[in-house]
Amino acid sequence: MDTSYYHNFITLVQTGNMTQAAEILHITQPALSKQLKYLEAEFGAQLINIKRGQRGSNLQLTDAGKIFYEKAQQLCSIEESTYNAVQQLNSRIEGTLRIATSASRSTPIVQQYLPAFSMKYPSVHFEIYEGLMTNVVKQLISGSAEIGIANIQMVDTDKFDILLTQEEHLYALFRRDVFWTDREHDTITWDEIKQCPLSLSGGSVRMIMQSSLTDMEHLNVSAITTTKTSAIEWASSGRTVALVPMDTKEMVNHRKMSRIKLPEFSGDYKKAFITLKGHALSPVAQQFIDFYKAYV
Repeated sequence: MDTSYYHNFITLVQTGNMTQAAEILHITQPALSKQLKYLEAEFGAQLINIKRGQRGSNLQLTDAGKIFYEKAQQLCSIEESTYNAVQQLNSRIEGTLRIATSASRSTPIVQQYLPAFSMKYPSVHFEIYEGLMTNVVKQLISGSAEIGIANIQMVDTDKFDILLTQEEHLYALFRRDVFWTDREHDTITWDEIKQCPLSLSGGSVRMIMQSSLTDMEHLNVSAITTTKTSAIEWASSGRTVALVPMDTKEMVNHRKMSRIKLPEFSGDYKKAFITLKGHALSPVAQQFIDFYKAYV
């Protein structure tokens, strides 16, 4: 299957300039222009508007061009993953593991799983894309990432397949030399939590607001952060008790910190490992999913 025209079209869109794209592709500008005209004739629609006499980016995608650009990226990504899968058949696991996730969820993945996975498969390289859910979706659809990690409630199952899920619970994290120093820490009541300055992550705010157990205005909130990593840093300074969602095996790499699960919030909260609908995982990605399942 020859997808060279698709690859060249993607380069053309990304550079935004016919001359620059031709230089990158090591072909002549007339040849690249001819390829564009062929694609437009093949699909019966204008894909790009070219603004003559303008420096820099002088290309603008039409509505048809936007659709074609997205599908071309998916097609080229599938071609690449298929080629890699065939090449790696009956050979050692190697290639690049591409994961898109929030910054909060990338930290435990990097700390607890990727080092062991890397030791087992030293020929594997890693690309971790961190951002909001919209960024995770964008990376998966474009083919930049193969596996996404997200709150299961935010997953569009019309677009994505769920590979595995893992329960998350709300935990209180605090310096044991600052808070409740006079007793052992087995449980914490909400009355005790309300008396403490708190740092909350975005995920914990959603869990609390969805619960009927308490109201945000009844909590002494000192800080709300996008990531749980930042909320935990506040707690590590001794200034707050952090409330953050975590799975049971997630570690806290801070000395003098205690972690207690709040059973009131042990409901239907899960993170999901997802991939594009109908996408066959590469050997590297499938091996990582199998590796992860063995640990949870």
